[in-house]
Parts: sequence; C-alpha cells; structure tokens
Amino acid sequence: MKIKTRNILLISISILVALFFYGRHNFDNDRRSFREIVSLAGVGDVSTTFIRMEENKSFSNPIVNFIYQRWKKKMYARFVSKEEVFENTSGNKIVNDISNIYREYWRVELMKPLSENRTDSTLYNNISNYVLSNKLTSLSKDSLRKNIKDDSVLKKIIEKEGFKVNFNFRNGFQELFIWNKESTKKYDVILPKETIKTTVVFIESYHINGYDEFSTIGDSQVGGWATKGSATLFCNKDTYELNSEKFKISYLKHESLHFTDLNNYPNLSSADLEYRSKAIELMYCTEGTIFDRISEFVSAANKTNRDNAHPYANYILIQNMSKLIFNSDFNSDINQWKKVSVDKINKAASFLYESNENILQKDNSLKEII
Repeated sequence: MKIKTRNILLISISILVALFFYGRHNFDNDRRSFREIVSLAGVGDVSTTFIRMEENKSFSNPIVNFIYQRWKKKMYARFVSKEEVFENTSGNKIVNDISNIYREYWRVELMKPLSENRTDSTLYNNISNYVLSNKLTSLSKDSLRKNIKDDSVLKKIIEKEGFKVNFNFRNGFQELFIWNKESTKKYDVILPKETIKTTVVFIESYHINGYDEFSTIGDSQVGGWATKGSATLFCNKDTYELNSEKFKISYLKHESLHFTDLNNYPNLSSADLEYRSKAIELMYCTEGTIFDRISEFVSAANKTNRDNAHPYANYILIQNMSKLIFNSDFNSDINQWKKVSVDKINKAASFLYESNENILQKDNSLKEII
C-alpha cells in the first residue's frame, strides 16, 4: 500500500472513531428520539412526523444520524417529492395494480394532519374503476359501487389469482395485506387463566404489508394478528427469531390473549385489548428483553387519541406501572427503569392485569376500562 493511500485511510478511520466516541454518550437518547419520530409515522401521523424531522435535522451520534438521514431521504421521496417508484414483488399484474392503488391512497391520506379530513372514497372509486375496466367482475357498475366497501369482491379477485389476503381498518386507514407463501405450526400457549392450543400461520413474505410498513419505510410493521372465530394466529415471520422471547412472549402470548379476549370480552375496545396484552408481556419478560420492551412502550406512548390503540395503551400501561413502582405519573427515564428488579416489574404488571381482569369478570360486556 502506498504511503499516501495508507495515510488517507488512517485519517479516515481516525475521523470515524472520533465521531463515534464524540456521539457515543448520546446514543440512547438519539435512538429513543428517532424511535419516537418513527412511532408517529407508524400510527399514521405522517404530517407531524415531517414537522419533527424539521425540528430534528440531525443527531449527534454518527450511527443513529447515518440511519436517520437515509430514512429521511426515503420519506421525502415517498411523501413529498413523490419520486419513489413503488417496488412490486408478486409477479402478478392484478395484485401489483391493486397494491399500488392502496399505496397511492396511503400516500395522500397519511399526509393529512386532521383525521376528520381523511376519506376512503377515492380509494374505493379507483378500485371500482380498475375492476370494471379490467372486467374482473360480473357485477354491474351500480351493484359494484354498493358492495365494494365490504371488500368481498376484491377478496375474491385476489384469491382467484392464487394469493392470500386480509383487510383491516386501523387508526382510521383502510389496510391491505397480500401474501402467497405460508406455513403452519401448533403451539400450547400458557396464559394466566388457561393454556391455549393455537395454530400459528407463518406468513413467509408479503407483497403488500399494511399502512404502517408503508408509512415508516419498513421500520414498523404489523407482527401479526389473531382471529376471533378460531384459535389461529397469523404471524409476520420475517420480524421474529422463533426461539426468542420476542416471539414467545411479545408475539405468542400477546396475540393468544387477543384471541381469548375477542371471544370472552367481545365489546372491549382495541386500546383495552392492547393494554391487557402488553401487560402480559411485562408479566413474563425476563432481563434479556424487558427493558427494551419498556423503552419501546415509552417511546411510542401517546394519550392524545384513544383510537390509536397501541400508543394509547403504551401510555396508560407505563403510567400505571410508574404509579406502582415510582409513585410518579409517567416515568420515561429508561435508566431509572433499569434500576428496578425484573421481579418487581413482573409483579407490578401482574397486579395491573389481575385488577383489569377482575373488573371484566364482573361485567364482560364492558367496552372501556383504561
């Protein structure tokens, strides 16, 4: 190696090392701030996400900042300049076209700051026009427009092409999930009241994966969902190591409780369902994962809108845990949480779950508790 080249290389390495040590002390704070910004996008508040990005133009930690700047660039290309060309993976024109109609809908609606200004009429008009122009249904134009919003027509079209599909309405947005490769496995899941025999359908890969995967450039996505009619859970396999606590507790126990709650407490709100399942996580997590989960709950906590079930449940759970453990309203300092024993956190979460359960046992028709 030439002396000049070696010197340049050494200087570059020295600069990188210096930058790393310069920003090292801010790594946790910067990562948490970045996570908070991503969380806003994940619940559909993309307009506020861009406001926060303007306020946080960069981070001092070079690792966090490098990831952040790349993410910002992609967000601007997707939602502001709209330069991004959507990537399709299905190899099927109909599936790709329908997916892109949904993506264009999300691109517009996610940028609206007020939920009351959001609408799905353009989405369903575009779907209807596409279905009719491509002769994908025998229904008349009037009949199709009357039925398009129940998703049954679109479901038949997608399944006819050999794909699996799930529709959802979450945080004020119509959602679409499409995949065509899956596997199943049976599990016995131990919960506080009973052991559930459940079947997990592992979705190997998605061709479109809900609005929050789109709104965060893949940084946040649905881990799975439970079905009310049968003890079947759907799992986004790519997001989990199957031998990890993240899968065994944060997915398997969390979603299994959803299944039992959907059947036992059919009126319970989404925020309450999430609160109970997140409490279950903190009941069973060990030292290897519990502080990461608390950190994630804190970062994604927001009590301003009860309809945003996950952030609202995060806030109420951490607030109630803080009252029990710290005798304070809401403790967001993860360093203080790390000084608390895992056993104490487990027991506090157990107390909250049991208190919630006792209320429901007296009246299983309740809609809201938290």
